[in-house]
Amino acid sequence: MFAFVLSTVAGTAVAQTPRTPWGHPDLQGTYTNATQTPFERPEALSDKAFLTEEEAAQLEQRQTERFAAALEAPAVQTEAGGQVGAYNEFWYDARARVVGTRRTSLVVDPPNGRVPVRAEALAARDYHLERISDDYLHLGPWDRCIARGTPSNFFQSAYNNNYMILQTPDTIAIYFEMIHDVRVIPLDGRPHVGDGMQLWNGDSRGHWEGDTLVVETTNLTEKGWISTSVIQGRIRGVTQTKDTRLVERFTRVDEGTIDYQVTVIDPVKYTAPWTAQIPLYIEDGLVLYEYACHEGNWAVHNILSGGRAEEQAAATGGR
Repeated sequence: MFAFVLSTVAGTAVAQTPRTPWGHPDLQGTYTNATQTPFERPEALSDKAFLTEEEAAQLEQRQTERFAAALEAPAVQTEAGGQVGAYNEFWYDARARVVGTRRTSLVVDPPNGRVPVRAEALAARDYHLERISDDYLHLGPWDRCIARGTPSNFFQSAYNNNYMILQTPDTIAIYFEMIHDVRVIPLDGRPHVGDGMQLWNGDSRGHWEGDTLVVETTNLTEKGWISTSVIQGRIRGVTQTKDTRLVERFTRVDEGTIDYQVTVIDPVKYTAPWTAQIPLYIEDGLVLYEYACHEGNWAVHNILSGGRAEEQAAATGGR
């Protein structure tokens, strides 16, 4: 990582954007986006767009204490047939930090902090989520270890929220710890691929606008979900369309932070475009590990076999 260079303007030190040897803003580094700021603004907060400094500090303190207590709690024992739960707290991101702006949601546009998703898109989502034990096609691409897709791979999950950015004069590569996926984004002005090709991460093309990398993505597959994690709440499971278009902006705002913004445009699924703003932070000691998904993924098998067992029990009266 290149250090920020300080210049002096009217006697005041001003941070300069770090540069690569070829002069582009240097975005390289290993980042995390873990935060406890919710994706959408909770309805209870109504028109409250920002927390006060005191409210933010209290939230971070409570989360830190909850996480510490959870790590010390004994394992929960369940009876046969009970809820066995998921990973223990050791594997989760503590997410104590709220975003530096103290916004009450990562969605920043519309101003109410809520995704303007159409009712019919939510109904289609519900149709699939209610039938996940019927057929593997009702399960999401992350459940099936295919991909999280774009922009879902930049939306926070409960763990593995780590990213590595590498760049050359004509290419940006983003390595995602989750599902060890890589996006390669050309900067050389080449056109998008033809309309007949649909991709899990879409077809991305980047260019610089001042010190901001702007990436436009088209050709997303209709099999993809805009979000694959329950942390995004009600938009998890909303599918993309062939007309979904993304505009992402990456701006290095200080030595340890990239301001990442994504605008989602799809008039079929949403009543208006919407934008999420998600800081990416460099942290000391942050490394990416292999995310071996298929190797241990019994989820699809177990979900579908559980569905067949429930059908059998219903047919035989539980015998």
